[in-house]
Amino acid sequence: MENSLFDTGVRPIIDNHLLELAKEKRDYGDYWSASSAGYCMRKVIFDRLGVDKVEENPRKQRVFTVGHIFHRWIQELTAGIGASVVQEQELINNNLMIKGHIDDLIKTDSGLILYDYKTVNSMAFKYKKDKMSHFHKMQLGTYMYMMRNFSPQTLELPEEVIDSKKIRDLTKNIRSVNKARILNISKDDLRMSETQLDWTPDLEKEVFEYWSTINGYWKMKTMPECTCADFENGFMAKPEYNDYYYHGKPCSMVWYVTWRSKKEKEAKSEGDNNNLESSSGDVPGVQ
Repeated sequence: MENSLFDTGVRPIIDNHLLELAKEKRDYGDYWSASSAGYCMRKVIFDRLGVDKVEENPRKQRVFTVGHIFHRWIQELTAGIGASVVQEQELINNNLMIKGHIDDLIKTDSGLILYDYKTVNSMAFKYKKDKMSHFHKMQLGTYMYMMRNFSPQTLELPEEVIDSKKIRDLTKNIRSVNKARILNISKDDLRMSETQLDWTPDLEKEVFEYWSTINGYWKMKTMPECTCADFENGFMAKPEYNDYYYHGKPCSMVWYVTWRSKKEKEAKSEGDNNNLESSSGDVPGVQ
């Protein structure tokens, strides 16, 4: 049977390219990614270990790519009109071993506000919620936690530049932030909406407990239970959203054991018995 136009045109060329780009992940080494805050800890550990996805989804990569395009567009606008104080600033917390990058820090009449830009489809505006999602709250909360402990020593700059007034002012601005917002942008019709999160002692406690707990699992080499079904109506437990959904289970331990066995065989066949340990650090075991 002759291949369809869909399978023989530019679409598969684009998809193959995007799937290759997806393999070039931002590597945080021994750190957790701040953008993973609030997600199922088993999933986050799988991500850090580099566990293979059950199935690569080129459509998902197209969605991510379009999101990055809108993301850069907003950043160019805020920078161009002088509203942005800093963009893509790297944050590091060596106590909780977290690393991340903020989207934008904006000057407003009411003070500095941390912004994270998210793309959605227009249907999301029909089900608009006044309350920020659990995952967005934990992500922004983690950023503010790290910002309040920001040190210019984490910047990869010459020592004489670190002492400059510009860096001192930037440090002061970053540490002073106590408000963060999600800006949702509709890819369909460019509608926008915002939800705000204020820094509070309760938020600080929740953020600290989350990262302390996952560090405990990592140190003990123990795999936590999957909690993907516990938040936001359980959408992360569905196969279309869970990269490790296998044999009817999200964050499948069967899939994890299969992946780990494959990696161990590859290391032995290459004559490098230390390869798995060096590439994946303290690999959690199976309960």
